[in-house]
Amino acid sequence: MSILTITGPIVGAAIVAIITYLTSRPRMRAEVLKLEAESEYTRAETTKILSEFQARPSDVAGDNALPRGWYVTGARPEDYEFGIDTQIFHSGRTSAFIQARPGAQEFASVAQVFKADAYRGKRIRLSAMLKTRDVANWAGLWLRIDDALHNVMEFDNTSDNRSISGTQVWSQRDIVLDVPGEGATIRIGFILTGLGRVWCDDVSVEEVGPEIPVTRNTEDVRAHPENLDFEGGTN
Repeated sequence: MSILTITGPIVGAAIVAIITYLTSRPRMRAEVLKLEAESEYTRAETTKILSEFQARPSDVAGDNALPRGWYVTGARPEDYEFGIDTQIFHSGRTSAFIQARPGAQEFASVAQVFKADAYRGKRIRLSAMLKTRDVANWAGLWLRIDDALHNVMEFDNTSDNRSISGTQVWSQRDIVLDVPGEGATIRIGFILTGLGRVWCDDVSVEEVGPEIPVTRNTEDVRAHPENLDFEGGTN
């Protein structure tokens, strides 16, 4: 039996494997890009909804009692369960959690609202410890400051590089915003988008100095319109 007879099928199989790998790579890249785009879209939509949402309490509270002073809100809170966990916590004896039900969509949040009186004209930092299990999309914090007519004055969430996904140990997340003089209420919360579970513990709201930068994306906005006739060249 010749060497070619023996090695022919092996070489052929190797060539097929290489061709299959090379031709599948573009499809794999396309799938990865698609998933990344979908994730970014979900984050953008969540940010938009949270910044516009009136954040009214929901009647959906799950099978467990909510921590005193907190309420449930979100785009589809009925797709989630909420409560306190006496087995997993960062400190003390309990933590709060959000657990997605099978097929959960949009997002849900455990939130709290309080008057801005003590914080007007000051810079505040919202901090909390978060832990996740099998979070398919992302989990994080959000902070919103409204005026007396419920118009949003300041808003930020951790849907950027501060978000958490997958299974992660306890880690701290922060949001820093300035409270305007016309601020009437401050809303805080932790959030879960999509499948998985998030725990939250050791939440704090404190005044910080000007040396601590705000976390909201502050774009440089020009004072006057520019190049309205499109004759000013390109960037």
